[in-house]
Amino acid sequence: MKATYRLLRFMLALVLLQPSVEVALIAAAGMTGGSTAALARSYGSGGYSRPGGGSHGFSAPVRRPSTSGGGYYRPPAMGSPGTSGFSGGDRAISRQQSGEAFRNYQSSRQPPATVERRPSPWGADNGPAYPPARRPPSGGGWAGGPAYSPYRGGQRQFGAWDALLLYGLLNSLSAPGRTTFFHDNQNDPGYQAWREDAERRARDDPALAAKLSELDKRLAQDADKPRNPGSAPPPVARPANSGGGSGVVILVVIVGVAAFAGLWYLRRRASVAARAAAPPGLTGSQDSRFRVGMTFPIDPAPFVLAAGATKVVPPEGSGMISVEAIGLLSDGSVALHRLYLPGRRSLFQLHLGPAGNPDECRYFSQVDEVTPASQEEWGFWLDQAQGLIGWPQFQTKDGKTYGRVWAPGGGRIEPRQQTETVQDVKGTTSRTVMARLYGGPTGAAPPAPDTEYILVAAINDGAQAWVEIHAGIDVNPAALTLPSVPLSS
Repeated sequence: MKATYRLLRFMLALVLLQPSVEVALIAAAGMTGGSTAALARSYGSGGYSRPGGGSHGFSAPVRRPSTSGGGYYRPPAMGSPGTSGFSGGDRAISRQQSGEAFRNYQSSRQPPATVERRPSPWGADNGPAYPPARRPPSGGGWAGGPAYSPYRGGQRQFGAWDALLLYGLLNSLSAPGRTTFFHDNQNDPGYQAWREDAERRARDDPALAAKLSELDKRLAQDADKPRNPGSAPPPVARPANSGGGSGVVILVVIVGVAAFAGLWYLRRRASVAARAAAPPGLTGSQDSRFRVGMTFPIDPAPFVLAAGATKVVPPEGSGMISVEAIGLLSDGSVALHRLYLPGRRSLFQLHLGPAGNPDECRYFSQVDEVTPASQEEWGFWLDQAQGLIGWPQFQTKDGKTYGRVWAPGGGRIEPRQQTETVQDVKGTTSRTVMARLYGGPTGAAPPAPDTEYILVAAINDGAQAWVEIHAGIDVNPAALTLPSVPLSS
């Protein structure tokens, strides 16, 4: 009788204390190295999850809701749903919120700034911390450079080089020795840290993005040349009369800062999305020319054969296809051209061979769009250890799994960092793309396309950010009848 009574009392205690047990389990996860962000990354976003584990919805563990509150309950957090069906205003607001969360997430990934401590005569740990003393840059040499920089934060040090020097060399790539210096030191940790900083600034500065793109093209041309690591940079010319005394230097700095502030203000007023000059190659080659508003016929056969076997939505209408915008996707020395169809939910992506003709063509249509609303949810997509973009496999909402096409294999790898320049009737804009391509068999009999592609990309477009999922198939480049003569503007 006593044993039965004790068993009933124990079971009653478990029922009454269940919420506390859940809280204790969550606290235990935090004590063993877990965190709210880590828990969030282990779940999902927008209905997606990592293949082989995790929930199909973004839902952090929560306590059982209270029965009070007039009969209303707070539902579990499910993250951002797909926004493909949202209206224009809803999508813009969601992307804006997601952009704020993306910037917060990127800031949280930056290593904290460290302050160098000077040795103390009272012991190793008793002296106060002082910032390291800085010497003014000298003309030429490792710490040399122009007396001012058009970029904020230009005083930062990257290994043996000052940011003023590196940005100065970038601004004058056509001068002798500039490309050689970047080529020789391309694998230096200091250069790589500066390049990461420059890429981050280029997301909001199309002019800087264009300069980095030009540098990448020059480096690609010199890729086979021998390197001389540690070579000193060529001298960068200072402004006239830079050695005329401290008063002149101060005056130059003040004028430079005032001019920069004025230009920044005018630029912000002119347009929220900064317009950049079209980079070389945006309009294709002499043999394959692209422009906004162009039309061309397309063979419907691959779309008819792929119907029911893929998630691809064929182009609307029949006959001639109209191009709403053209894009140039730069991935190091690789350039991919994009022809966006009306509505920009579908596109043709082409790679031009050495002769200037397309040697690869894929058609993509948008499957879904997700706007992560928090840093934790962005971590699900981009976390360095467990982010879904770069995971060995990608699973769509219907349960189909696709293997990684770009760099197949096990283990997660970082997304490809790409810069896309897009031109439409309003002008030219630039945005950052972090993407991975996946693929799987269609199961359709020949001559139907044998592979279905899933392109997953995080887009950072100024104040907005979101994740796009596209489905695609290969299209025979010969089926595209593209103009072979220069097109009038």
